[in-house]
Amino acid sequence: MILFSMHPIKIIRTSIGCCLFLWLAVGKKGRTLKRFYEKVTVEKAEDYFTVALDGRSMRTPGMNALSLTTEKLANNIASEWREQDATIKPDKMPLMSLAATAIDRVAPQKMEVIKSVVAYGETDLLCYRAFEPEELVARQNNKWQPLLDWAKKAIGAELHVTGGIMPLEQPLKSIKAIRDKITHYDAFNLTGLHELTAISGSVIIGLAVMEDYIDVNEGVQAAQLDSLYQLERWGDDPELTLALQNSRREMLDAFNFIALLKV
Repeated sequence: MILFSMHPIKIIRTSIGCCLFLWLAVGKKGRTLKRFYEKVTVEKAEDYFTVALDGRSMRTPGMNALSLTTEKLANNIASEWREQDATIKPDKMPLMSLAATAIDRVAPQKMEVIKSVVAYGETDLLCYRAFEPEELVARQNNKWQPLLDWAKKAIGAELHVTGGIMPLEQPLKSIKAIRDKITHYDAFNLTGLHELTAISGSVIIGLAVMEDYIDVNEGVQAAQLDSLYQLERWGDDPELTLALQNSRREMLDAFNFIALLKV
């Protein structure tokens, strides 16, 4: 679930996020797929790893080879398939979904995905601050400003800050610095960054997690700061609480995916 549905990256998220469901023939509401295999193995093939079901190498929904860059990722995707019960549940296979997304959707349109991620630098969550109450203003400054300071120092991307929600034009050189930083990412790492950015509403949070400046829990806290403050001030909101839980899980899934890409 993406909380920031008005952002342009949402368009790509919608188009690339459903591929596993199509593959498992659950596109129609209520349809499921029974487990059709017994043995799950990891195989080495030249310069990549893949997963095999009953000895047959897997393919993605786009009928591409499931070519995985690290053995760790292959082993964990294999575990997702082993853990399926009588009925296959795609929502229990986030790593498989992200890997298929990277191969089928991100790799063929890498520059478009980069463009969409970079667009967050122009409307980054961290740049839009509250005027009041004082406690929220202080929390935003304490949590968000160090991330912007890091982006300026580590990436060369100095982003301006404003109060309220009126659009703020960011320096072109800062947007270019963000683009230059992520251009070298391969499709798998770009997929992970895409998820972190789309869920948090901030490319700076996404990059800070990717570059190990903060851990994923700190990233979640920064992304959910405003909503958590609302819950503290106004009391329990079951719908908001559920949304925050889902976004936290999705950020953790993306972080785990990224971690498994490291050799």
